[in-house]
Amino acid sequence: MSPTKRFKWVRVEHPAQWDAFVALMREYTRTDLNNPSLSSIHGDMLQPQERYSGAQGQAWLIQTADQLLGCGAFTCTREAGLAELKRLYVRPAFRGLGASRQLTQHLMAQARAAGFERMGLSTWRTNTLALGLYQRMGFTPMPAFKNHPDPDLVYLGTTLTAQDAVTPHTP
Repeated sequence: MSPTKRFKWVRVEHPAQWDAFVALMREYTRTDLNNPSLSSIHGDMLQPQERYSGAQGQAWLIQTADQLLGCGAFTCTREAGLAELKRLYVRPAFRGLGASRQLTQHLMAQARAAGFERMGLSTWRTNTLALGLYQRMGFTPMPAFKNHPDPDLVYLGTTLTAQDAVTPHTP
């Protein structure tokens, strides 16, 4: 089965979808979140639509025909043309299937289609699997684009190209 047919993208727009997105963020905070007291995720879970809809950004779910695999989002930043990749999470049982890469590509395409020229992200130095994935995808070190109290964050960014905007999605 080809990867583009294996996964389905669902843009988070309806209350049940927002509930699923928040549930995945809660799961993430229990399993993978580093320095929870310093994270903005708690505020995002209270009002996710404010951060990830309309002109602010988008949230997406990734699933198979019968299972929810994970989620991801992007939001605007204080820097013109720069979208921030946020809340990328794939459930442990589904890791290793290429979902993180495809979800990142999908979010890049959606950000480009929404008019963003660049995408940035932050993650922890200890998150070596994610750092490797992002670097293989062309993300390189960049200056901090937000104020954050966690000194262990690494900032990476990439230019979004016209090719990103035509990445296959919504099979």
